[in-house]
Amino acid sequence: MIDKLKIQGIVEDFFQDSDKFLVEVKITPQNKIMVFIDGDNDITISDCADLSKHIETFFDRDKEDFDLEVSSAGVGKPLQVFRQYLKNIGRNIVVSTPDNKKLYGKLTRVEKNGIEIELFNKKTSKEEKNKFIFFKEIREAKIKAVF
Repeated sequence: MIDKLKIQGIVEDFFQDSDKFLVEVKITPQNKIMVFIDGDNDITISDCADLSKHIETFFDRDKEDFDLEVSSAGVGKPLQVFRQYLKNIGRNIVVSTPDNKKLYGKLTRVEKNGIEIELFNKKTSKEEKNKFIFFKEIREAKIKAVF
């Protein structure tokens, strides 16, 4: 079985000193490797292809077959790493809490232990107040795309 920690190390080394970063690595029992990446700026198809080719150089398909997918974390996916919160300051966010409450607002500040959002009233879409939410109180946070 392919080692998840090895993949993480390969990706982190590849992106060292760049604006790109690893979000998640998933490996299924059938050796399907899924690598999700993000960047302080945009992620391109070329970024994904270059990383995919780099990862493949570390493995021998004759010894162990695998399927490799590299993609951006994508709009609508939950934020998973600290750096994703930082890059999204100023954007609209939906935060779900462990008690299934949903908080809607604008991400205004990120600290090592949590985030602050300007809450919006659902009826008027106007700012109500600022709320600090500890990371341990966030079940899921997603950026709300505005079109």
